[in-house]
Amino acid sequence: MERADAEPQWKLNLRRQIAEVEALRSIYGQDGEFEFNMGLEESLNNLILRDVDAVQEEYHVSFTIHLLSVKVAGRHVSARFYMPRGYPEDEPLHVSVICSGQISRLDHDAINMVAREEACKLVGHEGGFQILQVIQEKAEDLNNRMRHNTHNQEKQRREEIDMSICIKRVLIWFHHIKSPQKRKSILEWSKSHDIGGYLKSGYPGILVIEGEKSWIDAYVKQVQCLRWQAMSVRAEEEKEVPSSSTLESSRRFPIVVKELEDHGGMSELGRYCKEANLEGLFLSALKITR
Repeated sequence: MERADAEPQWKLNLRRQIAEVEALRSIYGQDGEFEFNMGLEESLNNLILRDVDAVQEEYHVSFTIHLLSVKVAGRHVSARFYMPRGYPEDEPLHVSVICSGQISRLDHDAINMVAREEACKLVGHEGGFQILQVIQEKAEDLNNRMRHNTHNQEKQRREEIDMSICIKRVLIWFHHIKSPQKRKSILEWSKSHDIGGYLKSGYPGILVIEGEKSWIDAYVKQVQCLRWQAMSVRAEEEKEVPSSSTLESSRRFPIVVKELEDHGGMSELGRYCKEANLEGLFLSALKITR
């Protein structure tokens, strides 16, 4: 039997909610990632200083997390959270996923459904981080599918009208490429664009790529959005070809971006470029001209 002076369950829940919010703020702490609803941040900070014991009435926590590195149709995905008084012990965390890119209502509803189903599974547990992981996975799947469909439609259109297209090669220099997530994104994004080349990680980072011009341009913009200490396009070249079949035969690299290790990677990259008769492109990374 519960004691008359026992702390009400909503207060126990509030302690857990505050602890979870602080954890999420530390994980998603970059500028623009974590956003409290109007006026809530100051109120919550005061609450943390005074301690939950000072609260005399029910208190609701709501906030938005912007997943800046997770994009669908070129725009980042956000998740709006509301913690009801029964969360996490008895009620699910309320979540609404916002995709500001142009996607269908069906896809928007699907990603929200997945997030809410995950929230219901996690009743009794703090679920914010796990829900965000599910949203990220679903958003990346959706974005890959949309890019693949767009790529296939564009490729079919070009084949139908047999228009002239350009093959383009670009070498990009980075101060460094160490982040596993950034390296994974660079490799994954290239697959849906039929882009080939090499990624040399470490200090400095080098990315040399080739593919159809419009896809190379779009891919380079995606890579630029990953936030780099320093990034520079050191060299680029393009050549018009009469058809998509001719483009394929004009390639110098395999249709995949292969990652090279930091140790010895620069020499390996130089050898691959030389074998592809693109030594000048490689030397531009070192600011050497011939």
